[in-house]
Amino acid sequence: MTRFVLLAFLCLGASVAHADGGMLPGGASIEFDKLFIHEDNKPELAEPSSEDVQNAYFNFAHCACSQAQSATPIGGFNEHEFAWDLVVKNFTTAIDRPLEIWTGTTCSDEQLRPENCSKVATTPNITVINTNNHQTVSIPIFKLMFPQPMASGCSEIQQSATTWVLADSDGDGTLDYSVSKGITVDTQAPSLPTNFTAIGAESAIDIAWTPPPDVTDIAYYQAMCAVYAGGAPGKSDRPPARYQTGRHLCSISDDPFFTLSSIETNTDVDAGAGTLETPPGWTEADPMYLCAESGSSTAKGIRIEGLKNGTPYIVGVLVMDKAGNVAGTYFTSLLVPQPATDFWEDLHDRGSGVEGGFCLLAQTFGDDNPLTGTLRSFRDNTLADTFYGRWLIDVYYGTVGRIDLHGSVALRIVAGVLLLPLVALALLWHLLTLPGLVVLGALFVMLRRRMVQLRHAQLATAATIALVALVPARAHAQSPYWEESGFDRVEGELPPGDPMRVRWHAGLRVGPYIPAIDSQIDMPVGKFAGPYEQMFGGYTILPMVDVDYIIWRGFGQLGVGASLGYMGKKEHAWQFGSDPMDPKRPRAPGDWNKFRLFPFSLNAVYRFTFLDDEYGIPIIPYVRGGAAYYVWWVTAPNGDFAKSCKGPNISTMCAKTTAAGASIGVVGSIGVAIRAERIDEGAARSMRESGIEHAGFYGEYSLGKIDGFGSDKKLSVGDATWFAGVDFEF
Repeated sequence: MTRFVLLAFLCLGASVAHADGGMLPGGASIEFDKLFIHEDNKPELAEPSSEDVQNAYFNFAHCACSQAQSATPIGGFNEHEFAWDLVVKNFTTAIDRPLEIWTGTTCSDEQLRPENCSKVATTPNITVINTNNHQTVSIPIFKLMFPQPMASGCSEIQQSATTWVLADSDGDGTLDYSVSKGITVDTQAPSLPTNFTAIGAESAIDIAWTPPPDVTDIAYYQAMCAVYAGGAPGKSDRPPARYQTGRHLCSISDDPFFTLSSIETNTDVDAGAGTLETPPGWTEADPMYLCAESGSSTAKGIRIEGLKNGTPYIVGVLVMDKAGNVAGTYFTSLLVPQPATDFWEDLHDRGSGVEGGFCLLAQTFGDDNPLTGTLRSFRDNTLADTFYGRWLIDVYYGTVGRIDLHGSVALRIVAGVLLLPLVALALLWHLLTLPGLVVLGALFVMLRRRMVQLRHAQLATAATIALVALVPARAHAQSPYWEESGFDRVEGELPPGDPMRVRWHAGLRVGPYIPAIDSQIDMPVGKFAGPYEQMFGGYTILPMVDVDYIIWRGFGQLGVGASLGYMGKKEHAWQFGSDPMDPKRPRAPGDWNKFRLFPFSLNAVYRFTFLDDEYGIPIIPYVRGGAAYYVWWVTAPNGDFAKSCKGPNISTMCAKTTAAGASIGVVGSIGVAIRAERIDEGAARSMRESGIEHAGFYGEYSLGKIDGFGSDKKLSVGDATWFAGVDFEF
């Protein structure tokens, strides 16, 4: 933290010029106007394009290259110097005296100047500078950072380096006018992490460490990797170098400081401390060996993906600060990615024939169908033109777009029905454009409101007659709450609590859920867990949202609606080659695999509201059933969809099936709801004012048969379970 505060103070000070002493004739003064650098090694001087660019210009690599340039000019290299643009202010009288440019500390002190400072330039006289409106003065970076005459080379510092403008104001031979300005320079590499450990994972290596005590100036961690046999770079797709060295900046032999570190690993391949032979360019931090990075200063590790299982790698870690200074270490032990068995592979190893899927729309409507062509045009010519549209495309192809219907006519018909709202929306969007679609939606809302107002006016008279006819048949003690005092009615409006006021029912329920995946596997006799239970354990709490539109309100409520939920499980994959029958089957500690499920169903529901509507008994039995479409996928340790061969014990050269798809089936529920607002008349009144007619709790027993109607190629993801939740009617 101390280092951060110091840097912040220095950065703030670097932007302020200090008038240190003396006066020029006529009250004139000199100001530092602009800072110029040779950004991207361009011959022209220009202001830095960003603060990050400026920070990286005054680092160790630039210091070393600037020093080398002063000894032996480096052809085509321009970043050895920077420049200040000086201007004269309040010029009133001719001043025939030049300016001397110095770098160092306390250069205005005539006694300390020879020891602490270096003269780097002399300008024309001040009158000429004023006539030209400015004077640009170039300064070697090395002399700015290490201005002492006896300085022999670059070392690690973090400070404000100062440029001084000195002048003999009265012509007596003494430099008595001074003004200065500082620039924050940083040649000190950050500290390395400690306590390294590594795990060989599926096509990856997971490295963990203890961060250094001070991480405030760390910008990136980057990993290096090379194949031990032959020394080839470990990956072809690699991040850009976030650091600078003298070798890569100006081709001098000024390389980062590398150490050798021991590392605890599960691969048990030791190259021998101090004897590890590194490939050419390794200890120079050649960017071709970069293979992963983390942009978090507080990172406690890094994962290198895209490696080959069973191949030993030389691995190192680089840490760099915001100025691009770098330090590095590499490990005495070779690290080896280890294969793992994820859930999808384990499922097929046990004989499952379940498959994933591909494009849903083309399978549903036909690849050459004009409708499919129009939808593709919508994708390519409408959605693909915007960032959010491309995001929607990615989401579609990453989820439902991968579902495989396996040529089933029945599944195609069901999919066509389920996709109809989505297709209609896409076609309207494509034909009307998004603004036109918004206008159409607004017109629909306005028309619907007008129809509702007319319908309420028509129902008002009928509701009044019905209430008059029904009241004598009820016991006074059981009269509904809307007949009690305190509920004001608007003329022509249905009374509060009238069954005809309810048009929507919505609920949120949760319950324990275990997909019936293991039921598809023939397990040996004995107490052996199936692949799902063994990998992910027991139940997961599944939240579901139910929304129903009431289409008939006679002897209860008849509605149609939809239910949607989400569940996920995450666990370490199995060690490759482990025995499924082993009760202590070992895990692969560096590898996670995940199972995700999106349950969706279209339902019909009947709610027996008669007891409450007529007698105030707030118990609502109900039944619900419908067609279900459950989207699921499994991710492998590398984060992609898992892949596996079709069937057990097939060589890795087989055609693989992808773990992303959907299963169709049926769901049914029987349950009871309680209209809890009966307990509190004040709550009922408040609900009515907010537009809610009833609110309460409900519980149900649910049964789902979601397996593609018994297909051995569809994942069985149904369950028999219970749910409980809260619901609202409005």
